[in-house]
Amino acid sequence: MRSILLNFLIDVFMGVLIGCLIGFPWLYPEWFPLSVFGWACLIAAAAKKPRFRATVFCFSIGMLSLGIAFHWAPESIAATTNLSEPMSFVFFLGLVAWESIAFALLGLFASIWMSRGETWLWALAPTWVAIEYVHPQIFSWSLAHTFLRFPPILQIAEFTGTAGVASLVFLLSLSIARAMIAHRSYRSFLECFAGLSIVAAACLWGIARADFWRQKSSEAKKLRVVAIQVDPSQMGSVEEMQNRSASVSDPVDLYIWPESSLGNYHASLEDFRDEVKTIMNSEQPNPAITPFPELRTELLANGKTFEDGGRDVGPYKNTTMLIDSEMRIKARYVKRSLLPIGEYVPGESWLPFLRDWAALESELVRGISDEPIVLAGGEKVGVLICYEDMVPENACATTRTGAQCLIAMINGSRFADIDTLIQHGWLAQLRTIENRRAFVRCAATGVTCIIAPDGTISHSLPPKKNGMLVASIPLINEKTFYCRYGEWFSYLAIIAAISSLFTRRFHSQRS
Repeated sequence: MRSILLNFLIDVFMGVLIGCLIGFPWLYPEWFPLSVFGWACLIAAAAKKPRFRATVFCFSIGMLSLGIAFHWAPESIAATTNLSEPMSFVFFLGLVAWESIAFALLGLFASIWMSRGETWLWALAPTWVAIEYVHPQIFSWSLAHTFLRFPPILQIAEFTGTAGVASLVFLLSLSIARAMIAHRSYRSFLECFAGLSIVAAACLWGIARADFWRQKSSEAKKLRVVAIQVDPSQMGSVEEMQNRSASVSDPVDLYIWPESSLGNYHASLEDFRDEVKTIMNSEQPNPAITPFPELRTELLANGKTFEDGGRDVGPYKNTTMLIDSEMRIKARYVKRSLLPIGEYVPGESWLPFLRDWAALESELVRGISDEPIVLAGGEKVGVLICYEDMVPENACATTRTGAQCLIAMINGSRFADIDTLIQHGWLAQLRTIENRRAFVRCAATGVTCIIAPDGTISHSLPPKKNGMLVASIPLINEKTFYCRYGEWFSYLAIIAAISSLFTRRFHSQRS
């Protein structure tokens, strides 16, 4: 009995320690070495446990680490739904438990592979990539995002996407775990050396690749942009955006305002030149009847559009509009990916009360076009709205159809915790490397920033403060391997993981 209690206390202590090592680098990315050590400890500990204990152990670590990483979520849930604070916390625990299934599966497979032999632990690398890809996620996190402060390892994303970065980070942790399990074995030393060599070679290649893209970006044609960070929920926000935009004296190619900067308009509205006509074709009150009378070039701004019979009731389309200097709407982009809970609720067609619970008053319709918006000078801009900057396929799709840069327009004013806004930006950062496109994030309350094609942030504004960024961004035409072929690396990892599992079974039956 005493030994059982002692083992339990050791598991609790180890679980809390590992959970903190994995969780806190999400809040402080410069602590990424701690994350590597935490994952190594998790793998080594789970591999030595029976399957059930390994599964429960890793699930508990997932609950703690993700609870630390996304500690802001209960407050955000309470602010954006009709749930009370206690119920929001319970719902948050449910979401974290769902995400922690990935950790539980990792623990289970660590125990399975270890039972076959220490060398089989290397099968965990493709297994983890497969788990991240197959397991439906809510927070859109990946192991890759803990290494955003170490650009060399990120550059592989232009070939493999986020999955390739996650595999390198996991391989690094796995190599350390392998040394922990059998540090005196010569074979273990060779295996660890091989794993670390792969990671080191990828990082050296990444350094060279980042230099290549920095040079290419410096030589590329530039687009001069102004990104305005103003909260559209504030009184006088349109005037504030107008004044800040007009204060720029240098020549500008494009002004960018954040999501929800305009009002709700009928889809037939073609321009803002006639105020009476605009009023007749918009919902009231509308603070943006004449968005920017002093506009000298072109403006990207966002509102909602509705069809006949949809005034004040919807359904609506979350629509970005390109407005020229004569106040004509030259092009539109409609948001393609709606946010679960925030814009729709899975299963709402069968359980309509879920919309009331989620405080969804109006229905949104998805867009279907991946085409970029074409500016007056022929430049092609790929637009993403709100959380679309966390969806790799959306950025790839608009890049494949010709986008030379990416622009994300974000609101986020309902989120009070600054960590929410900062982590949203981190989750979007890899879009630049995946497509090798400059990325402008124009966010109402932050984080507004410019991300270069090598993944580094060149300009940024502090969250929760009004401001503007003026920058020249490169326009690039080449398409990356990942942009062309998508998640091929994840598919390959799934095949490798399944093959390893069946190989083990076949070997067990033969023996």
